[in-house]
Amino acid sequence: MFDYSPLQKPLPYYQQIQQSLKESIFNGVYKPGDRLFEAQIAKLYNISRSPVREAIRGLVMEGLLVMDEKSQISVYKPNLHDVRDIYECRISLESKAVELTAERATEEQLQELEKTLAETAKAIKEAKSDSIVACNARFHEQLIQFSGNARLMKLVEDLNGLIYYYRVLNIQGEDRVNTILKGHMDIYQALKDRDPKKAADRLRDHTQEDLINLIHIIEHLEE
Repeated sequence: MFDYSPLQKPLPYYQQIQQSLKESIFNGVYKPGDRLFEAQIAKLYNISRSPVREAIRGLVMEGLLVMDEKSQISVYKPNLHDVRDIYECRISLESKAVELTAERATEEQLQELEKTLAETAKAIKEAKSDSIVACNARFHEQLIQFSGNARLMKLVEDLNGLIYYYRVLNIQGEDRVNTILKGHMDIYQALKDRDPKKAADRLRDHTQEDLINLIHIIEHLEE
């Protein structure tokens, strides 16, 4: 008797395009303020404009694309007001998440965090920027996930597009990647010690440090 594996349904075109455009934004192919045109993107992917329009709509909802009053589409340009607003939300939500994670995380989940830290260190050693950003994002996602609070996860998920974009920018700066790793290790140690208050304090310190660096980067971009 044959053992058939379940078929993997391919992602709809609009989701594939949305992910591809997102990666192009993160990688700097499309820069802040660049105009995007449905017809050009459709021609690039050799598809109709309908899935392109849907992909663009999704990225506008995530905040990575902006539509003006004339329905013209451009890449989101980071500004200090948005950054401060989002980091206020992050600090509030993630500090609560790590408190819960310190109380609820299983030993296996703590091991997963430790594995992510090891992979971060490896990516830093190999100077792989994309992997560093991905590991950074995964560590914070795990902090939220291991809290066990689904509502909290949903609130953070709504901000993830711009948060990831800020992480791409935020690895710039002298020894930034090692500073980020140290912040994560401090949070992890507090979680391992099962100290909710210390974990939340370390998370706030780490995120505030990120915010200060990001503000400097954006101020430079605005010059």
